[in-house]
Amino acid sequence: MKKLTENVQLKTLLVGLILLLAVALIPLFAIAHYNFISVDDFTFTLHSGSIWKETGSVWKVLLGQIAYTKDFYYEWQGTYFGVWAFTSAMGIFAEDAYYMVTYITLGGMVLTELFGLMVIFVKILGADKVRAGIASISCVLLQVLLTPVPVEGFFWFCGAMLYTFLYALAWLLVALLLLLASKRERPLWKSVLLEIGIALLLFAVGGGNYVVALTILLFLLFYNVWMFVTKHPQRYLSLANILWYLVAFLVNVAAPGNQVRQAASGVTHMSFFGAILKALAEASRYVWNNAIPPCIILGGMLVPIFWGIIKKKNFKYPYPLLVLLLSFGVFAAQFAPTLYALQITGAGRIQNIYRFNYYIWLYANELYLLGWLHRKWAEKKMSTETLPAEGKKSFVLAGWLVGGVFLLITLYFWGGDKITTVSAVMDLHYGNAKQYQMEFQERLAVLEDETLSEVELEPFRIKPYLLYFGDLQKDPEDWVNKAMAEYYGKEKITLSDE
Repeated sequence: MKKLTENVQLKTLLVGLILLLAVALIPLFAIAHYNFISVDDFTFTLHSGSIWKETGSVWKVLLGQIAYTKDFYYEWQGTYFGVWAFTSAMGIFAEDAYYMVTYITLGGMVLTELFGLMVIFVKILGADKVRAGIASISCVLLQVLLTPVPVEGFFWFCGAMLYTFLYALAWLLVALLLLLASKRERPLWKSVLLEIGIALLLFAVGGGNYVVALTILLFLLFYNVWMFVTKHPQRYLSLANILWYLVAFLVNVAAPGNQVRQAASGVTHMSFFGAILKALAEASRYVWNNAIPPCIILGGMLVPIFWGIIKKKNFKYPYPLLVLLLSFGVFAAQFAPTLYALQITGAGRIQNIYRFNYYIWLYANELYLLGWLHRKWAEKKMSTETLPAEGKKSFVLAGWLVGGVFLLITLYFWGGDKITTVSAVMDLHYGNAKQYQMEFQERLAVLEDETLSEVELEPFRIKPYLLYFGDLQKDPEDWVNKAMAEYYGKEKITLSDE
């Protein structure tokens, strides 16, 4: 039997990973159809939801939310684009298609991050599309499977739209910026369209959550330095882009509502330098605590893939220690906003962003270090011809099969039923998701009864890991109870004893 060439093995591996990604995602999209509105959603859906019910017009909802966002900007929070986006979307989808939050956020994250990573590997590093696809899908798969708090990342409208959706837009922005830099000459119309997309995304990300917005600001700083050092023809356009982003970001940060929210929290914010030092410490601790076997094993599996990528382009990968330190600084910066404001690292939706970026930081530095080692060996006359060449004996597929078995075993021990796909499959198989929705439908029948002004609801008996985020309290004056009461037009809603 003829042995498989490395090229055939790599293509087989890519097809397998595409299928595996589909297998991982389908249960997550499936369980989303049992999801429904909860907690903060009631408050943020009131305005847009009323417009949608009255007009049924998407455009009127989007336009109507501008005034709401303006009030919110002055009264509570400066993240103008994030608020406008998720409150608009909730008005349209909250009651009849709440599952769309998963399609928008999880689907958006997977697509934009894969696109962004492919641009980096193919356009910047000169990789072939097969190896680029293997590396990209592997990283995204691990991010999805080991999302720390998936209910806030992909299933709860408010948190998922403000954080995961903005994270997805940030990846799209990075991809377009790198496309702009990857080609020095292109038709004018293509440059115009590309710049329009970049300008809109700069405005959106700058008006989103501060964790993602600050990370992109630092990326833009390094990006501009690179553009000017290489004397890129688009360097002045790049400078205009970062100035435009600064305007958007500063408008976000300077919102009067931020001071109101800070005062309401009852927490005195940290000093600027104190937050930086604390962020560095927290990031160091995070890297140490999250260097778990699954991500280490995947790092080992990626070595032959990265090795094939770094040989494609004559780049020396200089100063690996400096790159490590600078990239760690960018990684650490994302901890600073919540530490500065609340002296904590943030809620689950923010922890998700840390985890996503951790894997990007980890494997990017692995690739860079391998590139540096490869060039050093080449300089010492250790010719790349001694490495497996195309068409010769290769064990990459066998190595991935063995590594994949160990990866799955460690995923079970470190994730168990908290692995997103495993949790979704279990709750779908045992009927927990269906039962959860049925309990909500029982509540809904009572809540939509116009003859009742005061209602008492039973607690949820089933609380699926991926879907359940929060519930009512026994106190009718609790903010969640009051928000639900206003949404359904009730005077009072209480929760009965179990």
